[in-house]
Amino acid sequence: MVDTQARGSQAPLSVEEEVNHQGQTGAKDRRRLIPELGLKEYWYPALESRKVGKKPVGMQFLGEQLVFFRGKGGDVSALWNVCPHRGGSLMHGNCHFDGTISCPYHGWTFDGDGNVLAVLPEGPESKIPGKVKARVYPTRTLRGMVFIWMGEGEPAPIEEDVPPEFFHNDGLVMYAAEVWPANWRLCVENVADAHVPYVHRDAVFALLVPMPLTGPIGAPTAMINNRYSKLDNLSFQALISAKDTGAPEAKKQKRKALLQAEFPALGGRWPKHQWRKLVSWSTEWSARKRFASPPTETNDEWNGLGRHLPAMVRIDYRTHVFTRVNVPVDADNTRQVYYHYSAVSSPLGKLWEKLLFHAFHRWAHVSNFSVQDFRAVEPQRFDTAEYLSSTDLPNVEWRRLVVRHARGLEHRDV
Repeated sequence: MVDTQARGSQAPLSVEEEVNHQGQTGAKDRRRLIPELGLKEYWYPALESRKVGKKPVGMQFLGEQLVFFRGKGGDVSALWNVCPHRGGSLMHGNCHFDGTISCPYHGWTFDGDGNVLAVLPEGPESKIPGKVKARVYPTRTLRGMVFIWMGEGEPAPIEEDVPPEFFHNDGLVMYAAEVWPANWRLCVENVADAHVPYVHRDAVFALLVPMPLTGPIGAPTAMINNRYSKLDNLSFQALISAKDTGAPEAKKQKRKALLQAEFPALGGRWPKHQWRKLVSWSTEWSARKRFASPPTETNDEWNGLGRHLPAMVRIDYRTHVFTRVNVPVDADNTRQVYYHYSAVSSPLGKLWEKLLFHAFHRWAHVSNFSVQDFRAVEPQRFDTAEYLSSTDLPNVEWRRLVVRHARGLEHRDV
């Protein structure tokens, strides 16, 4: 931790100063202030509504086991999986009657608001109904996705936690999900630092769109509405600039340095080979055209590249917006829920987007790109000392955002 007594009444360290002080006084380590099981006072994506049918569905969120079923009117409801009677597992029960769920042990039967409507083996004269309630987790279904409020207090406005594309009917939102065997804090920090051109150097996206070396300085960030840590996507912009400005030979050398660097201490270059250019030379024009077009989302809190509370990574590819929500399951696992949003409006355009998503984007984002991420993140530690580089600036800013502004945290690092 920074020696605040030595600094006296001086202003707190800036993000850049904190990184520069690493190894001297040491940067502020905010990791211990970020809950291992996630930020509870938020809305999270749970599951697609279509996956809740006639049988209850059990899932774990932020260390809590929940059960989903169709409540009154057919909406998806969520209760704590523990029956208040004697701890029975509701997910192993049945939905004998529309809008209800019955505990498999003694037949306590609840509605979507957690009320006990009947105790089946005790008959209609049971004294229990009206006296006991199961814990209810508020839910709301938007564009086929069930969102759940995990907090103890009254739900915050859902518009603060869920992207704007869920509140209008234009365009198309599609989903994918998987579980990473790693803590959510590691997963959400896995974005826009020096790992990208290294871990993903052979990803299909790196072949289609060149991923230049980051250089020694991290991407600038801006905090918006105390909910969004927005980053500048400078690496690809630098590559475009190197091709568009200056004398031909100077442009060629600058661009070459961004794609491959000489390391005297290693006696060689990295990347070692340039075979990837065999693909990217013919596809870069498409990326240049896309990134020259206006953002898909105009709301500054949700556009561009960045991380949004509680645990969301957003990237606007201009043809579509890709969102990865890091939903804590327990201390060792994180459910990744992916949103793929395209602003297409015509029936033919939507059909094309569906075909493209299922034939390419789902595989490219999830099976190809993300697999490379969690192979690196899974064995990573979050409890050991760090020696940060300037390329870690985005993560320092993200941690500041969480501990200073996340709902429900008692500690405020100022």
